[in-house]
Amino acid sequence: MNIVETIKKSTLFHSVDMQTIESLAKECHKKTFAKGRDVFAMGDKADAFFIILEGWVKLYRISKDGEEAIIHAFGPGESFAEAAVFNDTKTYPVNAHALDEVTLVEIPRSFFIQKIEEDSQFALRMLGAIAARQHYLVQQIEQVTTRTAPQRIGAFLIRFCKKNRQAKGEWVVHLPYDKSVISTRMNIKPETFSRALAKLEPYGVHIEKKNILITDMEALAEFCDISPNEIPC
Repeated sequence: MNIVETIKKSTLFHSVDMQTIESLAKECHKKTFAKGRDVFAMGDKADAFFIILEGWVKLYRISKDGEEAIIHAFGPGESFAEAAVFNDTKTYPVNAHALDEVTLVEIPRSFFIQKIEEDSQFALRMLGAIAARQHYLVQQIEQVTTRTAPQRIGAFLIRFCKKNRQAKGEWVVHLPYDKSVISTRMNIKPETFSRALAKLEPYGVHIEKKNILITDMEALAEFCDISPNEIPC
């Protein structure tokens, strides 16, 4: 997937016209980080925010006692560090760490801010996108309180699955090795994750080494109360 397609598929830029996206793409770059590398450190100058093309990134802080506190984990297609673009301090408030090999699209802060100042329609679209994202986050919080652990995991898998090119009617999800990070995102204890995942087997969910396969999307979506328009094409 090229940079233009990556930006267009990001929820932040869904309503932005193609001409603007193409001009933005010319200012962006792909960056790859090896597993275990930090994308940026807390306090670094916030020159850009990012869209994930491949891989997983966790945001974290280190407490005064030296303990790591995971803020969130982001996967393919998601953007992160946008808040730093609008932050008056112009610095990253957390650390970003590659959970596996990660390919990112770097969106430069300078171009983004300039576009907002020059184009009121672009600014309004960004406000709309941010509002939509806030609504999505509220929905996630509601799901944590109303869905069981297996349902939360199932909805998460549907969110990040891709059609398996080697098997018709099968979907695949590539997860990072550290499942505890994914558990944190869904507010599930790490020791509960594997047991809850196993309960999805009757709905077509199977573990194959690092990957998770979905062989019955309709059954899984029905179990998780996911509407048809939320199932990826």
